[in-house]
Amino acid sequence: MALIIKESNQIIEVWGNLNSQNINSLSRHLELSRRRKEFLVLSLDHIDHIDELSTKILEQQYCNTAASNKVLSIIGRENESVKQVMRQTKTTYILSNDRI
Repeated sequence: MALIIKESNQIIEVWGNLNSQNINSLSRHLELSRRRKEFLVLSLDHIDHIDELSTKILEQQYCNTAASNKVLSIIGRENESVKQVMRQTKTTYILSNDRI
């Protein structure tokens, strides 16, 4: 499944498989959104599969957003396929503990 990025109700939702071939599209979208907004919400609830490189790039985006004094809240802790890979890469700390 191709990666689909939808933005509605102030939430950026990502659908499909997130991998090294399409993570740059999501990164560009996050960077553009970060220029316009102080608070970003990224939902990984509809991700079918994520690879290790993508988790590291999401971690970079999380840190870059914090460095610019903005907030990136990443939802997806309930998605087992996401949580499993993030555990392996030690990036689960970027996942929000709360639902928004």
